[in-house]
Amino acid sequence: MATGACSAVAIFVLATVSGSGAAALFDIWSQPHAYTPDEPEALLTARVAVSLLAFQAVTVASVFLANARRRRVAGAPFLNFEMPPGGIKTLALSIVVLLAFATLFASFVFVFNPDALQHDLQPFTEMMKSRTWWLILLAAGIGAPLAEECLFRGLLFGALRPSPLGFTGAAVITAATWALLHANYSPYGMAAIMLIGLYQAWLRERTGSLLTPIVCHGVYNSLIILAMAFSGGGSLG
Repeated sequence: MATGACSAVAIFVLATVSGSGAAALFDIWSQPHAYTPDEPEALLTARVAVSLLAFQAVTVASVFLANARRRRVAGAPFLNFEMPPGGIKTLALSIVVLLAFATLFASFVFVFNPDALQHDLQPFTEMMKSRTWWLILLAAGIGAPLAEECLFRGLLFGALRPSPLGFTGAAVITAATWALLHANYSPYGMAAIMLIGLYQAWLRERTGSLLTPIVCHGVYNSLIILAMAFSGGGSLG
């Protein structure tokens, strides 16, 4: 358990440094390649996406290396990407449940504290006005599901699940640490992330495969980004 938890922390730190380094390199590169003055959001959006994609690439590569080492040493890898029992039906039902919950929760927040919902979406709303919005779609719709699910529901959950903490402890810890990754969100946003993290851990446990939470995460993020991009304030609206 300790080895897996330490590996997860080390991977997160390495990925964070890599993301910051990628942003710094992008700043150097972009000086003679600045975007047109009437679209300053394009440069910022591309910078954010490059930083996220670097973070995600290093995370995925590092988790796969840790998984390969675990396979050699213990013969029981952390990662399993097989199609879940029930196949496409299981994936579709899992997505529908997640989207239904997210819609109900967002509706609740909108009624009781619309400012919190606006606060959580505002950074993405601004970036969706840029012509480089599609880079955020790549990072949020593909990179984030792969990196975050491999790290939290793969490596960390896989290390904690066989311990005395059991499923409940592993699910709560991975969901809480994943929520902390979104500490810039409002309390409502972090609560939503925490609940979705618990659901993702349950999917991982119930189906025995990371493919289920990865697909759910990817569809959820992609729909949010696309909805904002095609809205009246987005670049495609």
